[in-house]
Amino acid sequence: MGSERIRNGRGHRSFRRQREILKRRGLPCAWCGKPIDYSAPPNDPLAFTADHVIPIAGGGSLHKGELQPMHRMCNAKKGSSMPVRIRQAS
Repeated sequence: MGSERIRNGRGHRSFRRQREILKRRGLPCAWCGKPIDYSAPPNDPLAFTADHVIPIAGGGSLHKGELQPMHRMCNAKKGSSMPVRIRQAS
């Protein structure tokens, strides 16, 4: 491979770009549904963080639509758990 770079949407630039898009939208927390203080310092429990809907460890990536806004404390509670899938009863 040498000096070639693979662009697979998992890079930090892609994450920062998607995070800024979420921040501009001003959406509520995807975990608890309460408003996020987008001006709070990064270490505040109610500060904005961008969460991976499907954790990177579980095969997720940073492609459009795979990040959601969360409070720092909600993101910590969620951890790297996978989203719950509810199947229709048969």
